[in-house]
Amino acid sequence: MMANHRMKPDTRNCKTSRELEPQMPDSPQLSSLGKSDASFSESSELFYKDESLERDLNDLSKEINLMLSTYAKVLSERAAVDASYIDEIDGLFKEANTIENFLIQKRELLRQRFTVIANTLHK
Repeated sequence: MMANHRMKPDTRNCKTSRELEPQMPDSPQLSSLGKSDASFSESSELFYKDESLERDLNDLSKEINLMLSTYAKVLSERAAVDASYIDEIDGLFKEANTIENFLIQKRELLRQRFTVIANTLHK
């Protein structure tokens, strides 16, 4: 029974011989131009990406340098303010020390006067 039924060839997966032949361009120059264009396109794209990346890195570097210089300037200003505060506090301590010495002298002078007055009253 199987001999009577001939199987039809499956034409869905078969390609004709024309489709199986490699496609050749009409002109050999066109194929080399196509390859060089694709190669040029890829290399120019890579160059553009590298150039874009380099530009972005340069921009980031400039921004970082600007932030660091601003930070250094702020630190320098704070250090100057701190130094001026230290100088001012030193001046206040010197003035306080001078006043303390003056008051000690005044106390001694008053003690001496009271001693004189007390000695005068006891006589």
